[in-house]
Amino acid sequence: MIPSLAHALRLLAEHGDAAPWLARARDEGSVMAAALAHAAGSDERGAYDMPRAFEVFIRAGGNRSLYGAVSGALARLYEQLGVRCLLDIGVGDGMALLPALGQARHVPATVDVVEPSGGLLDALRPRLPAGKAWQLTLQAFLTQLGPERRWDLAQSTFALQSIPPGDRLAALKRLRRHVTRLAIIEFDVPEFDNAGQRFASLAERYERAAREYGDEAPLVAGGFLAPMLLGQLRATTPSNWEQPIIAWQEELLRAGYRVASTTHVHDYSWAPAWLIVAKA
Repeated sequence: MIPSLAHALRLLAEHGDAAPWLARARDEGSVMAAALAHAAGSDERGAYDMPRAFEVFIRAGGNRSLYGAVSGALARLYEQLGVRCLLDIGVGDGMALLPALGQARHVPATVDVVEPSGGLLDALRPRLPAGKAWQLTLQAFLTQLGPERRWDLAQSTFALQSIPPGDRLAALKRLRRHVTRLAIIEFDVPEFDNAGQRFASLAERYERAAREYGDEAPLVAGGFLAPMLLGQLRATTPSNWEQPIIAWQEELLRAGYRVASTTHVHDYSWAPAWLIVAKA
């Protein structure tokens, strides 16, 4: 199944058509092949055009245990560091932040958040404790800060990967002036020696992710994962810049931080999630 799906992904990326191989992988039992066969033959649809599919994806399957582990790790960090002023970068609708605050025995007195999506921020604001919310990218947010503005801890969960590497390094350097510590949680995605390894990895990880949703796997695969994967294969400009954890550590060092700890958080279908804590 996975070899057939991997070959289909390569054909989709290089030629735009993989109908026979998708059919073969589908007949072998691939959930993703069935979803891709339908999505690839229809009008192009974005990954977020079916809200119900995304809602099920983010709130069910492996995401429940992932975010449970992430929030628990953050709550313990607040206690260990005695955080008084917290900044969450790319907070989304608070899926990681709010449970962490609810679990922590030591809750920061001030919680500020930065999020470019107005819709996600609107959902979070009524539930946000004392603090301020900025609807900005990290880069734009940093240009507004005076030299006196500081936080004990800045945290970011699966958000820094959406910033292009050059912009991200510059932002991390600038952020260092305003924080005592920075905590990031990101996936330890594999490195590939060749294209064949990359497509085999994509096939295995997407298939594994889809199967976590049981009876709702066709909805999640067809409405969210397949459009996401097709966009990834067809894009001339990436929209995501994931990297191995060792590369995240090296990037923080280049930005002037000192890595204090690197801790495994959770084995997710996509890749293991790790927490890096760095001193500014």
